[in-house]
Amino acid sequence: MIEDKNQEVVAPPIFKDRKGGLIAFGIIQIILGSFFILVIPLMLIGMSASSAGGQSNAMPMPPQLMAQVIIFYLLMAIWFISMGIGSINARRWARALILISSWFWFIFGIVGFIFWLIFMQNIYGQMAVNGQMPPTAIAIVKVVTIIFMIIFYIVVPGIIILFYGSRNVKTTCESRNPNPSWTDKCPLPVLGLSVLFAISPVSMIQMASYNFLIAFFGSLISGAAGAGVSLIIVLLLIYIAIGFYKLQIKAWWTAIAVIVIGTLSTIITFSRINLLEFYQKMNFPEQQMEIIKQMGMIENSNIFMTWIPLFYAVVIIGYLLYIKKYFTPVAELGEGKG
Repeated sequence: MIEDKNQEVVAPPIFKDRKGGLIAFGIIQIILGSFFILVIPLMLIGMSASSAGGQSNAMPMPPQLMAQVIIFYLLMAIWFISMGIGSINARRWARALILISSWFWFIFGIVGFIFWLIFMQNIYGQMAVNGQMPPTAIAIVKVVTIIFMIIFYIVVPGIIILFYGSRNVKTTCESRNPNPSWTDKCPLPVLGLSVLFAISPVSMIQMASYNFLIAFFGSLISGAAGAGVSLIIVLLLIYIAIGFYKLQIKAWWTAIAVIVIGTLSTIITFSRINLLEFYQKMNFPEQQMEIIKQMGMIENSNIFMTWIPLFYAVVIIGYLLYIKKYFTPVAELGEGKG
């Protein structure tokens, strides 16, 4: 065969095939998803046995919280199993979603670990004062908890990010699945927030278990009023999620407005209302209320519910400013013509 010397020959990209790693990580995720499924019946059996045994010191779990925990475990099981299958098959969408979720896992894990170091120490101090645990046991529990949190919330997602974020893994998925995936139609930094806004309505829907109790500009509303506000928030979040995926600048400005207004509402409300009153209206059991008091969250609720929402708002708005470059009138014009 005679090749045309004037024709440019494009060499295939040189990379290390990571199919084996994708299979290994996929199997691990399927196992983790199966674990979440197994936890549900074990939890129900344990609570039934505790109730039948008449253990007075057992902490009762409200039906609303029980339902939320079961739904959470089911969603986690579905997520990890589907991502595991997608990883084994080297799907582009699986790599993108795993990478996005791992970044959320990593970032929120670091923030959660810092808040745990600040607030959770009050629990151990209270245990020592009340003589519930000897000082040596408390020290061991604290060390074990710190090690577990560092491994599970920082090291594990960090490893996943390094693997799925590598060029070799990306090229492996692209070579084995040449056709573009739906995740390729949106820049990964924007797709991450689109997914975050898409799953956020779940936290609003679960407020139905608490009669739609919502902090609203200095007061607590519930019932029909709370349901109405919740519906508006859910619709806005869905609009933002879809608009982000389509790179619509209107959705970007809507996200800015929702975050600013929501943060102001939370800060104004909890500068006037104690966090204890909020939990009492959610009908939390007395034993759980006692734990919340021991954590020091009640005494410091004004600070806790002011600085934390403000911190998250600043971080998210800063990130929104960073990705604003993707939201251009050209992108909307092209999307409209298509």
